[in-house]
Amino acid sequence: MIIEQLSSLADDAAALEAWALTGAEVREVAKAVQRARTALDAVMSELAGCADGMGLPKEDGATSTTTWLANLTGMSKGEASGLVAMARLSSPATEATREAWAGGQISTQQASVIMKAIDALPDWVDDEPRHHAEAHLIRLAGDYNLDDLKRLANRIIEVIDPDGADQMLGEQVRREEQKAWEATRLSMKRRGDGTTRGTFTVPDADADTLRAAIEGIIAPRRANLNAVRLGMDVNAFNALPRDHKMGHAFIELFGHLPTEALPKAGGLAATVAVTIDIDDLRTGQGTATNTSGTTTSATHAQRLACNAHLVALYLDSESKVLDHGTARRLYDRHQRLALAVRDQGCIWPGCDRPPAWCEAHHLNFWSEDGPTDLDNAALVCHFHHFLLHEGEWTARMADDGVVEVIPPARIDPDRVPRRHARFTRQQPRAA
Repeated sequence: MIIEQLSSLADDAAALEAWALTGAEVREVAKAVQRARTALDAVMSELAGCADGMGLPKEDGATSTTTWLANLTGMSKGEASGLVAMARLSSPATEATREAWAGGQISTQQASVIMKAIDALPDWVDDEPRHHAEAHLIRLAGDYNLDDLKRLANRIIEVIDPDGADQMLGEQVRREEQKAWEATRLSMKRRGDGTTRGTFTVPDADADTLRAAIEGIIAPRRANLNAVRLGMDVNAFNALPRDHKMGHAFIELFGHLPTEALPKAGGLAATVAVTIDIDDLRTGQGTATNTSGTTTSATHAQRLACNAHLVALYLDSESKVLDHGTARRLYDRHQRLALAVRDQGCIWPGCDRPPAWCEAHHLNFWSEDGPTDLDNAALVCHFHHFLLHEGEWTARMADDGVVEVIPPARIDPDRVPRRHARFTRQQPRAA
């Protein structure tokens, strides 16, 4: 019976004439297809778990369950490996996740993030707080994209034990940094055609420094300079694939060493700012966060402080950067640095543009007497800056110091303010 139903579903999907759909129908069908795909992934994972338990891979001559599933279905080994891993993660502690996954409420990738986060909780966490943490992440999955959900899931201990979370996260990050140090590699090999191919594995925090420099070089405001440097028309340069631009920026990067000679976009092209409580910096306990949103251990920040340029940014009790304002129209370098620390990139929900790609926007327009100070500023990428100045979308500073974006009534009749996931504060569960 189930085989006939699945065959019928495949036939119906094959008969779909997408070109005949209206815009609204395309949106609804896309969401329905995703729900069906997700539910089928959950079934496939369950079948892989059953096959594993029954010994079918060995019976069919496969070296592993992953290989068996890939060979049987034609899917990639990477996809098969993920489904098999999720089958093995399945436990009473993640039953709600599997139900939401099977019902198409969360995607396969979101289910994987949640199941791994719950499985990684310390052994002392009892069933009740595990279930609470799981339900919390399932709710977050409905509001945030996959990358944001990963960040929140990595800090799920804050929901369970807010008092001890900082120390635990610090220890967790230090372990990850040690593994990253051990995994760090760089290899380069001449290809014989005038090019050299290389691969590297480096810690996230160090990759953020590299990425900040490269993205600063290819920032949109430098398009004319890059086109001239490469002997191209600016329109031809803009049409290049992103990875092509980054490759040429990488070449320019090490041609500009030492770093004092690096070009600047918005005043902060190759700057990665790290914020840390002064007591944590002294003791080496707890965590630090850079402007790319990467969490590092306090001990890593101590090592950076030995060689980095230190800038004191004074914060109030709510961790807001204090600023005395200025009568100038443009934000200066120090204000841009403060904004990079505070906003960590474009404040538009779901946007991942880094500080070097962003422009300092006056929440109350300067042309309408809006002051050039931090309480009236927000980092936005060029695209979202344009949307704000078109007038349909607006942005404001909330009472807690977080910039919120307000959609037009055609998107949300209630015009409920939205904020980027990086500003989400997870609520500890009730004792």
